[in-house]
Amino acid sequence: MKTIKLLFVCMLVAIFAHAQESVPPYTMEDVEVTPPKFTAVKYSPTDNTNALKTYIANNFKYDADFGEAAEGTQVVKFIINSDGSLSNIEVVNSVSPTVDDLITNILAETDYMWMPGKNNGVPVAMEKEIAIQIKLGMTESAAEDRDFTEIAQDYFTKGAEKLFFDQKTKKAIRCFEAAARYRPYDQGTLYMLALCEVDRGNMDAAQAYVERFRKLGGDKDILEENLAQDVKSVDGYELLSQLFATE
Repeated sequence: MKTIKLLFVCMLVAIFAHAQESVPPYTMEDVEVTPPKFTAVKYSPTDNTNALKTYIANNFKYDADFGEAAEGTQVVKFIINSDGSLSNIEVVNSVSPTVDDLITNILAETDYMWMPGKNNGVPVAMEKEIAIQIKLGMTESAAEDRDFTEIAQDYFTKGAEKLFFDQKTKKAIRCFEAAARYRPYDQGTLYMLALCEVDRGNMDAAQAYVERFRKLGGDKDILEENLAQDVKSVDGYELLSQLFATE
């Protein structure tokens, strides 16, 4: 059996812009926004000290053997309603179907365990997004030492080679998807996935990656400067530029 190391990475509120849950109330467009808080008990305005990362870690039971275990960064979004209930739980980045089920079931159990977010002091529904790193290793320390950034960069490099030099779009997609499994917020990887999907004629998938890229604040021009002429050599480049030009 592999030792499973569960690390909580970040919690993001995605109603106006991504922001950490720990930030104080902030003002945007004359609206004071207070992010929702997890309470680990049925919603009570006087109890907002419990951590979601602890709750997930305590309830995460991942018993997988060598042939089934998968690692990566699981991203899930959901809506915290004005009464502290949860709805619309959706997997944004999947590590594996097993992990999808584990995390979504744990989140479903937190129904009414939330202090809702507020606009100008009034409880409102807000979307929240969380990311959880799942690392595997023969020992706990080996799991801890797994460098997801390095692993993702290796997959990204292989994907670029398959796309730009070998013209193997399908193989490139597999590499970029592997990179995204480890670093789902990497804007370069999302851009390359959009480019690959356009190149193979899958416009719906490409559009989804473009929208995600925009939501994360990606800068297309800077990316293309770094990729130099390579990206413009791909047949789907012009179509991708059209997608980015469409609001």
